[in-house]
Amino acid sequence: MCPTSKRVKVGDRSINEAALLAELANVKQKIEAWATQNELWHDSGFVTPFLHHGAAPRRDGGTVLLVSEGPIGRALAGGDGYSEHTEHFISILEELGYWYETENHYTFCLFPTDDRLQEDFLSLHRWQWLQQLAERKMFELHSEVFEHFAMHPGDLKRLEWRQFEELLDAIFKNQGFYTELGTGTNDGGVDLRLYQNRAIPEIVTLVQAKRYKNPIKLEAVAALLGIAAEQRAPNAIFATTSYFQPKARNFSLSVERRVDLPNVELADSSRIGGWCAEIGQNLDNYFSRGLAEPPMIPGQTGPDAGSIVVAHGGYDCRTNYFAKVEADFPHEVILRPIGTEIVSGDMQAGSEVPSDSARVSWTKKARLLGFKKDGGYLWADSGSFYWDCNSFEKWDGKPQHFHSD
Repeated sequence: MCPTSKRVKVGDRSINEAALLAELANVKQKIEAWATQNELWHDSGFVTPFLHHGAAPRRDGGTVLLVSEGPIGRALAGGDGYSEHTEHFISILEELGYWYETENHYTFCLFPTDDRLQEDFLSLHRWQWLQQLAERKMFELHSEVFEHFAMHPGDLKRLEWRQFEELLDAIFKNQGFYTELGTGTNDGGVDLRLYQNRAIPEIVTLVQAKRYKNPIKLEAVAALLGIAAEQRAPNAIFATTSYFQPKARNFSLSVERRVDLPNVELADSSRIGGWCAEIGQNLDNYFSRGLAEPPMIPGQTGPDAGSIVVAHGGYDCRTNYFAKVEADFPHEVILRPIGTEIVSGDMQAGSEVPSDSARVSWTKKARLLGFKKDGGYLWADSGSFYWDCNSFEKWDGKPQHFHSD
């Protein structure tokens, strides 16, 4: 690691981002040079695990993925030239301080032997994943977003000011409010307006968001109270990544005892982290076990809601994965996995159609979260599949061929 490079804190870890990227570049260069010299690099390349999978980084997902359907892939999968090339590849990895696991017949996960280095890469990738979701404005459906800030509320300060407002918007949506996010400029001191529901245009709560390092003073809290009173809002929330001076907290408590004034709630990073913990658990329960729907899902019908989609996968076989679109958002969909019914052939080969009453065998999750892609394709967390096939497309209504070998 380069000691002079700037270190940044992600979660509970202080990482040297520039040094990590340089380390990874060196590993890739050494492997590619060896493979090229031995004429093995055809149809091969490196990818970042969470970008390849379209899912949050996992500890078992590798620091970098070698993807190859060429000679090096066949060698590592136990095919052509296994004993010679594979042993040489392993020796190169050992010199670099790495090892590998086979994910499937063409994807290989590389890990550092140093556990701390592996954790540093995981921290970096998790933060990059959160930033990617933030850029796409897709916070509210991802439990890992809320789980991260529940565990590391200090990371709220690393968000851009607009990202902080958008995270709060996602929090209040998950709490059941219909939200109206301001433009971010010239908003008159109100960043978010909360309504009980879309049908009733009566403001329940005004929210002011301040991504500050300095403490929040009494004057700022008093100003929010005045705005809430002027707009006849019964409640106001002052949410900040900083903390409140004692005078500001005492003022909020004194206002709480006044029935003729709006209530002003103060939420620092610890309080926001508590909200995130509850939401993260609720979302995890929903996607993993199919428990009660999060409040922001009802009404998200969209044009794709109710559609059945299918993905195909397998190695030396063909397996069909069917799912139904239960909720359709601007950039994502929620998929409910469904089983299949054979309409011709037998258990070894034939054709099949989706069946709501059949047992689902290809994933243990009750719901999957899919990203919309160009052309109407949907992508879901590949960790749910037996094989690395995560491309969904709309089912055309025709029986789908399958075979087991």
